[in-house]
Amino acid sequence: MTACVNLSLLFFILCVCAAKADITKASLDGPESVCNGYPFEIKEGNELQLVSKGLVQKSMCSVRMNVQRSQNCRGVCFNLRSSNFADCSAKLITTEIHFGELVPDVIQEENCQKSMEVPWCSSAHTLKLDIVLDDMVMTPKYNFSATVYPRCGDDVVYRPPSINVEEGVRIALIHGLLVGICTCLVFIVIFFSAWCYYRNRPNSGRTMSPSASKEKTPGQGGKQSSSADQKGTFRKINEREKEEAKHML
Repeated sequence: MTACVNLSLLFFILCVCAAKADITKASLDGPESVCNGYPFEIKEGNELQLVSKGLVQKSMCSVRMNVQRSQNCRGVCFNLRSSNFADCSAKLITTEIHFGELVPDVIQEENCQKSMEVPWCSSAHTLKLDIVLDDMVMTPKYNFSATVYPRCGDDVVYRPPSINVEEGVRIALIHGLLVGICTCLVFIVIFFSAWCYYRNRPNSGRTMSPSASKEKTPGQGGKQSSSADQKGTFRKINEREKEEAKHML
């Protein structure tokens, strides 16, 4: 009975050891830093630990990690096991990069004022980690330890990628500004066209002059001319009668 229990315990320990992830540790400090180097390839069952004690030699440190695609693994997971950003001279930025998907790249930041909600998982298969330091500060005070591993199985809580709020607001402002400018241009064109039309239209803006208002109508002119002819005829008749009367005398 005791032998069976011992064998069972031994089998359990062997299974746990076999199931334990293959951990790769990488330092971002000193001459052995992996900053700005070749990307890490993380396979199923592997885990990458990134550690920094605030001794990054450059003001910009970038590490890229690719998670191998498989039937069981569908993304990447990130866990910030410990972090301490004492001042605002350093910040940690993660970028989820989506290739061939209608999903924007998601950026998160850990600094002296803001903390990430960890752990989280994403459908992205590429993750980029950046450490950005202030050049004006000689010895920035920070340290952190992060873990990156594939999102495998169904027991991992999936966090859908969210859209960067600041980027969305900026794009919305640009679109609104363009729409406003186009609307103003349309109104300007309409106003200018109307102004040109009324400016070049015949008899536009002209009032009838007093001399034109006093002009006689065709009917009135005809009546006056006919009365003048009648007066001339009567005058001729009177002159003729006077001449005949003189001859008779």
